[in-house]
Amino acid sequence: MTTRRRNLVVRPDGRLVDIARPRGQIFVCATGCCCGRTGDGFPAVPTDLYHDEWERRRLRHVVHLTIGGCLGPCALANVVLVLFDGQALWFHSINTAALVLALYDHVGAMLDADACLPAPPALARYQFTASAWQPTPGETSPHGGNSVGADGRCC
Repeated sequence: MTTRRRNLVVRPDGRLVDIARPRGQIFVCATGCCCGRTGDGFPAVPTDLYHDEWERRRLRHVVHLTIGGCLGPCALANVVLVLFDGQALWFHSINTAALVLALYDHVGAMLDADACLPAPPALARYQFTASAWQPTPGETSPHGGNSVGADGRCC
């Protein structure tokens, strides 16, 4: 695993604070208009598993976890956004323990490789592009941005 990078920041009260600069962040939609709303016919979001795995794998200060509200696009439900080294990796329908574990295994593989990697087969069918600045797989960006290429690589 890579060395933790830190950042000294001066707060408005003048106090100098030493904060971690994580490699990435996992955003889990769990309380939006569709995600996890079983009463509306959507699958549950395994929020306890997300948190338990994050702690078990000791990712605090390396890859932050945020479980919260809507990330869009709601038609897909149970959406997860992984930001890793400045790359946005979007996944939908992450409804089962097996998919959550595959997601964490993928994050672990990227940390071990010290690079953004293509989604493994278990996740590839759930990956999509959600931002206009990020080309779809195989598309080249008119703005020169990096994203998932035709070979599935994200960087």
